[in-house]
Amino acid sequence: MSNFEGMEDLLQDFLVEAGDLLSGVDNKLVDLEQNPSDHKLLNEIFRGFHTIKGGAGFLNATELVTLCHLTENLFDRLRNNELSINGEIMDSILAATGAVRAMFDMLERGLQPDPADPALLARLKAALAGDLVVAAAAAAPSAVPAPSPSPQGEANNVAPDWNALFAAVAGAVALPEAAAATTAPDTAAASGFSHSVVGETPEQIIHAAVGRRATDKPGASAPAGRRDTEKARDSSIRVDTARLDQVLNLSGEIGLTKNRLNALRTEIINGHVDSDTLHALDQAVSQLDLLVSDMQNAVMKTRMQPVGRLFQKYPRIARDLARSLGKDVELALVGEDTEIDKTMIEDLSDPIIHLIRNAVDHGIESSEDRRAAGKPEKSLVRLEARQEGDHIVILIADDGRGMNAERLRAKAIEKGLITDEEANTMDDRQSFNLILLPGFSTKDVVSDVSGRGVGMDVVKTNIQKLNGSIDIKSTPGKGSTFIISLPLTLAILPVLLVQLGQQPFAVPLSMVREIMPIQPAAIQEVGGCATLVVRGEVMPMYPLSHLLGWPAEGTPGYGVLMQAAEHTFILAIDGFMGREDAVIKSLDDFRPKGVAGVTTLSNGKIVLILDMKELFAMAGDVRGVSRSVFMQAESLVA
Repeated sequence: MSNFEGMEDLLQDFLVEAGDLLSGVDNKLVDLEQNPSDHKLLNEIFRGFHTIKGGAGFLNATELVTLCHLTENLFDRLRNNELSINGEIMDSILAATGAVRAMFDMLERGLQPDPADPALLARLKAALAGDLVVAAAAAAPSAVPAPSPSPQGEANNVAPDWNALFAAVAGAVALPEAAAATTAPDTAAASGFSHSVVGETPEQIIHAAVGRRATDKPGASAPAGRRDTEKARDSSIRVDTARLDQVLNLSGEIGLTKNRLNALRTEIINGHVDSDTLHALDQAVSQLDLLVSDMQNAVMKTRMQPVGRLFQKYPRIARDLARSLGKDVELALVGEDTEIDKTMIEDLSDPIIHLIRNAVDHGIESSEDRRAAGKPEKSLVRLEARQEGDHIVILIADDGRGMNAERLRAKAIEKGLITDEEANTMDDRQSFNLILLPGFSTKDVVSDVSGRGVGMDVVKTNIQKLNGSIDIKSTPGKGSTFIISLPLTLAILPVLLVQLGQQPFAVPLSMVREIMPIQPAAIQEVGGCATLVVRGEVMPMYPLSHLLGWPAEGTPGYGVLMQAAEHTFILAIDGFMGREDAVIKSLDDFRPKGVAGVTTLSNGKIVLILDMKELFAMAGDVRGVSRSVFMQAESLVA
């Protein structure tokens, strides 16, 4: 039973507000370390901890109050110039914020926090007394084993029964067991950072900054009593009152238009079908169409959140990792006001953590190497967000050593990921993308930080799940830039409606470049794969019937030229029905491979939205696609 019975709402409000405050405190501490004389920062940090302590007092969280009180007193002495910032004091303060975050985790489970580590309390008291002794050097880091991927369920390795699935989605029959099986949890992201300056493991570094492991998903393996709490927090959203006012005003306008339509319907039923009445009906319907469109846009904006709420935990992570590696790194945040769909924020956490980790470990040179290269000792990693059209672009850039395309190709050949022939056809951009392949790593020795070849594969997988793409640019000696492009929202997806026989399917319109007729005589087989020549370029062709495991009925009549990044391919179909802006309905209770969701057309018909990546993966298992073609197919789809 929860220790906060009757106080659940107060507890949730405290966890949300205090979590944001603590993330802000962490960022300000990183800034304070660079500017120890900034009393404005010290005052802001003091006020943040004071507010957290006050909220903990309302909840009778005595141990949290005790820890906050000690840390608050330390801030008070610092801001009154009774003490000065040094590395030992800063490490103790950051350890205290990590302990506070661990106490938040216990509160999330409905439990009163356990007392803080006595050694930490002793360090804080020693700092208050002005006689903090530098701790002995941390023990050498030991490798942290990467978590094993969760096995996929048996049912999900089998192509779904599509006819049964259609009937199930439409509610006509009960789900067959194979289709009803839920997907296995996402493959766990690689753990493994170097120990922090206070002897923490890499996962502890991340936990101190974000409150849970980077690989954790809400409720995925939560202790008893925690799932409902986390679900409540994750499903909440902060909305500007001006946006709610807009929704309210539009709902009022829609109500007035509805009343007008009801009055016109009554007139028409009573026999008034003159031109004036019909004209008034046409105007009312047009007005309703405009208002509903505006309402949809207004509601979608309520889902948008500043990306700064995602970014705020990363300066602490970058600081701790750099310090553990003996590097001087500054993480600059740009475009924090850029808004992104709230549902994307959780899934973006892992990719950005991995990219920042790789920038600090792989990208940034040691201080000695930077001096030898004529670079400033302090390196810069830039995390930037901006909106470009109907997409959000996130950049992670460093001014480090950059990547050598030739070395990447040689490493991929050594690990058996590509052949010599494939390497000879790759340009630099394709070579940089090799680091996204599972099992690829340039490290010869596995460390706490990297070397297992899993992290960048997780980045690619998570970005693809968000219907996004990742591009890599790098210049040896100058640094690397990772560019993530994402749709503004996941709730509405522009799709192309294609046909297989009389059955429509939806594919993401962002991948579609052209629709063309297919002449059977133009199809050629190259390396066991059907191809077409389009404007002098040979492109692989994949019939949709083969991807779905349906029997082919004649030669496909049309090809959809699709593109992802710099690659192109042709999806062979029987026909097409045009485009629509699909309102995506997720399949919460079951999610068969190859299906990203469902949508309802204007005629009320249920249409499945296809997940092209998973369809290619299943087709590869069933048809035995050659390794080179299968690898290319995986890199094509998002």
